[in-house]
Amino acid sequence: MPTVNSEMECPGCGASVSLQDKECAFCGRKLTFTSLNFKEVRRTTFKESAKFLNAYKNALKGSPDNPEVLASLGYVLLDRGQYEEAADALDKACSNGADDPDVLFQAALAHFKTKKPFQIKLKEAESIIARLDSAITMEARPQYLFAKAQLIDLLFERRFVRYRESSASILRQADAAGLTDADRTDIESLLRAK
Repeated sequence: MPTVNSEMECPGCGASVSLQDKECAFCGRKLTFTSLNFKEVRRTTFKESAKFLNAYKNALKGSPDNPEVLASLGYVLLDRGQYEEAADALDKACSNGADDPDVLFQAALAHFKTKKPFQIKLKEAESIIARLDSAITMEARPQYLFAKAQLIDLLFERRFVRYRESSASILRQADAAGLTDADRTDIESLLRAK
């Protein structure tokens, strides 16, 4: 896979940086675009995210299939409310070798957020849950389980459609795995209506 190191620029000062850098050597700015951490991306301002968005798009010109850059692009697009584009970028990251369960989790959220819950067809709903199941198989984080319980409720149970698992049973698993009130609040804010 080609490297993107020479293509990356610090969104703050424009200095050349690599994917492995945690902070810019020139201005000292923390480089969250390489951390694959959606919580860090959500803490940026809209203006800062525009800089990150441009940095990722420029990096993809030299290496269009880099899963780390695609995932980071997907995170920023998701945070900016560009759900369809985020879903595409995150799906492409997964198909190009991203092996982080958070990428699958965020892809599921992006697909969910592309439409209002009642507009999502049952096949699409099953696909969203399948992405979550893949993330859970890789690492059964309580946040993933809680999101799955919420999505089963929203996409199936509220429509009076039986799903193979109940939201209540998944919620019990999330609680047993150590779900915190902060996790609940975070996931609920991510799933909230557009």
